[in-house]
Amino acid sequence: MKSTLFKGAPPVLYHAISSYQLLEVMLHRIFFHKKEKAVLILPDFIVGKYPQYPALVTSRFFDEVYLFPYLQIPHRDETHILADVARCYRQTIPYDIASFAQIYVAGAHFYFSLYLIQKKIPFVFFEDAAGMLSRPDTLYGTLRKTYPVHAELAQKYGMFDGSSPLVCRILCLKRAQTRDVSAKKYEDFCVEEALEALSRAKRRRIVRFFLKRQLQTNAQAVLLTQHFANLGVMDTETQRQLYADLRDGALRGVRLAVKPHPDDTLDYGQIFPGVYVIREIFPAELLPYVFRKKPQVLYTFDSTGCENLREHFVIQKIEREKNAK
Repeated sequence: MKSTLFKGAPPVLYHAISSYQLLEVMLHRIFFHKKEKAVLILPDFIVGKYPQYPALVTSRFFDEVYLFPYLQIPHRDETHILADVARCYRQTIPYDIASFAQIYVAGAHFYFSLYLIQKKIPFVFFEDAAGMLSRPDTLYGTLRKTYPVHAELAQKYGMFDGSSPLVCRILCLKRAQTRDVSAKKYEDFCVEEALEALSRAKRRRIVRFFLKRQLQTNAQAVLLTQHFANLGVMDTETQRQLYADLRDGALRGVRLAVKPHPDDTLDYGQIFPGVYVIREIFPAELLPYVFRKKPQVLYTFDSTGCENLREHFVIQKIEREKNAK
């Protein structure tokens, strides 16, 4: 998107990768940097999920949005990746990285962080998903299965747990952690509480960015799926069978709406014939606000999305080995 040169106070910079992180930075900007100019960096591959991303500017969530060309960076050796990241930044964002008043990085294990490390620029670290700060080995192991070079670089520079000396603060959902986050460096940021603190009009603006109309269903429960196959946790057929067993076991007879993870590609209409499958792509944290008549129960294996839904749904977590019929 074409840049407008900033005048006055230096802007803040946000970086986000996932649907959850996009919602996070939208909320954070509203509550903490409403009066400052704000620039957002998104990955080029997010266009497949959110082709409407320019509305982040036209709806005034951010002043400028740029797509970082991650798809143009081969997973080679560190020297080449560092050079590619620096080139991509220079070609994409028309501002010296040192000119920003503050930099917030969600999805810190992606390559943009390497540019900050090269330039020795301090930044604020968002945990990857609710509670994931306490599970850095899980994030590392999952990424390593598909992109080993990427995973090793992120591990080397402390981008899974925020241990890099350049990380000046860590924003996380404290109640979802199993590690000590009492130090001053850790700050609580709860998406659920932030959404509730918004006026109805502002909350409606956020919901409208992700989907245009309310969902209408008579479901009594929502199933949050997880993209196990996409993460390399299991193959596609094993994931399909996992949910088929769930259909015939714990969820047998339940009037269900299925909310696929934004990166989940399975056809749940085939697995759960006759159920309401939510086709629209949006972060699960918006579920309390998207139904004409909200279901009361939420089922999941261990989706991080449920951590920000405790005040709105009865959460039923299912053990994988116990869901078979």
